[in-house]
Order: sequence, then structure tokens, then C-alpha cells
Amino acid sequence: MKKINFKISLLAIVLIVFSSCKEEFLEEFPKGLVTGETLADEAGANLLLIGAYSLIDGVSQGGPGGAGEASATNWVWGDVPSDDMHRGDQTGGWSAINLIERYEVDPTNPWVEGLWKANFDGVARANDVLRVIRNAGEDIPVDKANQIEAEARWLRAWYHFQLRSKIEKVPFITEDVIGREVPNDREIWDDIEADLQWGIDNNMDEVPSDVGRASRWAAKALKARVHLFQQEYSQAKPLLDDIINNGPFTLMDHFYDNHDEEKQNNAESIFEVQYTVNDGAGGGWNAGADHRTLFPRGADIGLCCAYSAPSFDLFNAFKVDANGLPFLDTFQNNLLTEDYGLLDVDPFTPTDELLDPRVDWTIARRGIPFFDWGPMSGGDWMLDQAGMGPFLNKKIMFYKRNFRDISIATPTWSAGMNGNNWRLFRLSHVMLWRAEVAVEENDLPTAMNLVNQIRLRAQDDIVMGKISNTTFGAGDPIVIDENAPAANYMLGLYTSFPDQDYARKAVRHETRLEFALEGMRFQDLVRWGIDGTTINSYLNSELANGRLNWIQGATYTAGQDDHWPIPQTQLDLQPGILTQDPNY
Repeated sequence: MKKINFKISLLAIVLIVFSSCKEEFLEEFPKGLVTGETLADEAGANLLLIGAYSLIDGVSQGGPGGAGEASATNWVWGDVPSDDMHRGDQTGGWSAINLIERYEVDPTNPWVEGLWKANFDGVARANDVLRVIRNAGEDIPVDKANQIEAEARWLRAWYHFQLRSKIEKVPFITEDVIGREVPNDREIWDDIEADLQWGIDNNMDEVPSDVGRASRWAAKALKARVHLFQQEYSQAKPLLDDIINNGPFTLMDHFYDNHDEEKQNNAESIFEVQYTVNDGAGGGWNAGADHRTLFPRGADIGLCCAYSAPSFDLFNAFKVDANGLPFLDTFQNNLLTEDYGLLDVDPFTPTDELLDPRVDWTIARRGIPFFDWGPMSGGDWMLDQAGMGPFLNKKIMFYKRNFRDISIATPTWSAGMNGNNWRLFRLSHVMLWRAEVAVEENDLPTAMNLVNQIRLRAQDDIVMGKISNTTFGAGDPIVIDENAPAANYMLGLYTSFPDQDYARKAVRHETRLEFALEGMRFQDLVRWGIDGTTINSYLNSELANGRLNWIQGATYTAGQDDHWPIPQTQLDLQPGILTQDPNY
């Protein structure tokens, strides 16, 4: 679905009404003025609905969220402050994100401001749709009105969820209130659930009329996710079971199918944020605009700006034992740092330790093929390897063969834009969430079965192409055996979950591996209540021996750093209405 941005102008008219004026004069509108009455039919409501969908990626041109502060990818809020990712690039760049990674955010941080404004802009657009439906009355057939309302409510729920999962004190704005008068003095989870349940109860389409619209399955997936944030496992369970047992979704054959630009809107996908390029919009604003800074640098690729650096901790989480099972408690031991601190012309050979094969579909590292771009050659693909670490994000990258189709033909400051959809909800999410519920109910066989289904799918996802080079200077020929695995891979299935504690760790670890760098990790740690122990253990391990000097000294305090503040500008605009989180 292409994004359509609407700008409805308010025209101030001073009318001097004489006693001789006709009453009809007051009912005439200037030509070209868009009003609620103008749009009060099915076509108008759908146009407004498309405008509400257009902010689902969280990015707007020339408006709030223009830098991606509210992006559906959530890489800044879900990955950067977690144990999965460093901000990347160089120490001096994008200082507001540096503060997020160091847990030093205050209410004046512009990324918090953008997060707030862009999502409430989305809420306002969804509410505009609902008002038009009310005004239209019988001009829109009931079934059509219900579908439009269900989608608008889904969007309103999503935008509020984006805010509530990151900021504890958030107002819930509906179509029948004055937004600036609504306080943030109560919890809003139930309001989000009610919007989603409305669509479920009112026959929201199971098969959307257009690609990119939310379905009843998407409503159930998001509602289950909302329940999980509240540890309401018994309420999430029937929604998840319904999707798994009755939905039209199946696991794709390969793990990376869910990130491949050639396999968008596939059989596993429940809802995707639709990205397009070269669609006449200009500037790439309908693409994954927040991704333009995450691609590798360097002459081999020539993009910008390597703002997405997977951590040592995440890389080591993919280590496995002789049975192909992860080291749930000890993966931080003997931390592998690969080519950290080395130049591309310095000799280096990738580790031969056993690894889950998903690692090399998730993390780009030296000496391993980077799709069809050739081997990743090391620190020359980034600006400051000493500051960001030796790894890059592979999930957001596209194949070289599709570069011109997936990027913009006439780039602005960046040569690369991402036209590859963002998979917001897919069956693998639902299955591992259901495994989480099973653990909390102590139904360990169900939990293990679901985890093993996910692992079985990834067993043969081997990255091929063994590279013999130990250096990657400009004149070094590439020696590669295309018929050999690129690294030493092993992925086994669990034969037992001996107790609930072990099962809980296994499910959470699997969730990390399967969805790494997809903007979920930090909020998962918080809702699981393990953010303090996990992040402090990570910082102690990650920064040992003076690694990553710019983040040295970062500290995390559970119960304080787990959410972000209300923007100061909003407190100033609504004195006495909004109140700040006491931690700020």
C-alpha cells in the first residue's frame, strides 16, 4: 500500500453577516476546502485510512519521526539499549542515540520527542477516520463501515502500543475527546485491548482486501502481544492457539525467507509494513527510510552509514555445544571477538567453533560471504571498528542483484534505500510466544515442541562459500570454495526440558536468536523482569578489557532505565494535564 499524506488546511474566514444575508451563504464552502462532510462517504473514509496507514512505518517527510524515531523497526528503542546491538558508526555521530545506549536519556532528548509526536500523529489520523465514519452514517454500508473502523482501531491500538511499550505514563486519545485535555494518570493497556477486540468481534476481514491492510489475524497477534506485556498468559493463549491452529499461516522453508526482499508477504507473514521505492513519491519516503543509515560502508558496497553494530554478546549467544544446543548460561565465557582491533590487511581467520547457522544470516562478519556482495572484509566496511565492534546487521540488507530494484533510482544524500517490507508479525513470533505461555503454565512438552519446530526449520540454513583468504587488501584475490560451508555450523533439537527454569531460559534464548536485531529485545527483557541482571552482566562482559571505549562507564539501573520520559515540550504544552515519570 502506498502512503498518501493528507494536509487539511484550516481557512480562517471573517464573516460580516447582515440581516439581509441569505442563510444558504453560511453553508457554502470555498472551492478546494476539505471538510469532514466532504470525506463523509466510503471513498473519503478509505482515503483517510490510507493516510493513517502511511505512518505505520513511523517516518514522515518534514514532520515528526522524520529521522525514524517512531519507526516500526524499533531498532533504536528495542535493539540499541539491549544486549544485542551498539549504535554503530562513530562516537561523534547522532549523539541523541548515544545517550539511549548509555541509559542517559532525559526529557529533552529529541528522539523521545519524535517518538511521541509521530505516534500521536498516527493516533490523530486514525481518529479522523473514526469521526468521518460517524458523520457518514448510512452513507457507508454497515459492513464497509465496520471494516474501516476495525482497521482504524487496529492502527490506533498500534500507535498507542508503540508509545506504552516505551513510556509508562501515556494518555489514550479517542475520537471523541480533545487530545490536549487528556491526562496520563491511568494505565491504558485495557484501552488498547478494547480497540483490537472491537475488530475481532465485528468481523474484521481475515483476508485483507488489499496487501498491507491489517486483518483479524493481525488484531489477534497484536492483542496477544499486549497480554504478554502484562504477563496475562491465560488471555494470550487462546489468541495464539487460534492463529496457529486455524490461521492460514505456515513456516517458510528457511529462516532467512522472512528477510528476503524476493519473498515479501509470504505464507508466514501476518502483517508487514509495506515499503516501496521508485513509486513517484520522491526522496524514498515510502521506503524503509530509517534503514538508510544502517547499511555497510566501504568501497565494496558504497552505502551509508553502518549505524547498526551487533554486539559481541549477541554473536556469542549463537555458540552451540557438540549437540548443537546453545550455552544458555555460559555463552559469555571465553568471549569470541573475531577481528576486533584488526585492519582488513591484517591476517585473520574466522572462529572454527560450532555455531548456530542463523548467526551468519543475522550478523555480518569478516571472512563470511555477505549474500552476493562478496566476502565481508572487515573494518573497512565501517567507520570506527574500535568504537562499534567488528559486526554489522545483515537482516536489513538486500541482495546486490536487486540493488536497483530495492533502492531509489535518484538517491538524495544516501545511495541506498530499503524497499524490502518489514515483517511486523509472523507465525514464528506467535509460536515462540505460545511456547512462552506453555512454560509459564509448566506445560514443558508443548514448549519444547514449539521451540524444536523453529529450530528444525533452521537446521539446513547453511551459509555456503568457504573463504580461504586471511587478508583482504586491495590486491588480494578472493579464494572461495562455493561448495563448502562458510563456517562450522551445527543446530540440534532439544530432547528434554528438565524443569521450568531450564525451559524458560531455552524459550527466551530461542526468541533472542530467531528475532535478533528486529527491535524486540529490550522490551522483552523488561517485560520478563530480567533487564537488570541481563544488561549488567552484558555490560561487564562486553566492555571488559577496555573494549568499545566510547561506551565505557555506561550503567543500567532496573526500575529506572527500563522506560523513557515524557518529552519536556509536551509537559510545557500541557501543564497540569501531563505528569512526568517520577524516575525523570
